[in-house]
Amino acid sequence: MNTLKNIAITLLALISFSGVYAQSDQDAIAQKLQNPLSNITALPIQHNFGLGTPQYEGATYTTSFQPVMAFEYGNFSMVHRAVIGTTHLPSTTLGNGSTFGTTDLNYSFYFAPKKKLGNLAFGVGPSIDMPTASDDLLGSGKWSAGASLVAVYQKNKWTLDMVFRQTNSFAGDDQRADVNRFVSQTLIAYSLGKGWVVNTYPTITANWNADSGQQWTVPVGGGVSKLVFLGKLPTQFGVQYYNNVVRPDYLGKSELRFTTTFVFSK
Repeated sequence: MNTLKNIAITLLALISFSGVYAQSDQDAIAQKLQNPLSNITALPIQHNFGLGTPQYEGATYTTSFQPVMAFEYGNFSMVHRAVIGTTHLPSTTLGNGSTFGTTDLNYSFYFAPKKKLGNLAFGVGPSIDMPTASDDLLGSGKWSAGASLVAVYQKNKWTLDMVFRQTNSFAGDDQRADVNRFVSQTLIAYSLGKGWVVNTYPTITANWNADSGQQWTVPVGGGVSKLVFLGKLPTQFGVQYYNNVVRPDYLGKSELRFTTTFVFSK
């Protein structure tokens, strides 16, 4: 845990450098990155450390790549988002060895009207989960599909957005459990200026097929991010910590998250 704290301190020291770019550029891009419907091309990379996970000797670790690309077509935009990653599970207290491999892939895209309802923007579209995991422990073994909805409210320095996704399995390994999964991500962010943003962005999930008391995961926490320019490349660094106040028995007690987002068009 001390190593993770040292990483966080080092990261915050590095992102304090903001280069020679205008503050307005930093703040505008930083605020766009809080909006999942922004007309932007970016590659967020997220590092998650699961702490206090039962039966595992040490922290679990997942790196997820979450590319986003947006295109404009007349009166609406189409935003493409994907999530694919790798996971390392340490050795278990039962003597089983560690596991490392790829996770399942999620792909979603949203149709978003350019015309807003005041300061409110929204988008809707399909979502699909593909069984790309290299190990049974790292994925569902099922093809799943469903719908995703996004709503975004931005005013002055505040951003509030909500992403909801429900997927159900329709094909895949008959020996694996069916998927009936809900995912909600609610972001509350406030821009401090000079590229700094404080926010909370927990991922709340529900496995509707699980037993009572084992369905929900509800994290509480937050963190800070900073947008800098690496040469001419806008890059945002962030760190967050969440405590899982509601969780199934197999999940870790908390999560430490580091993020790096490269912005290729803005």
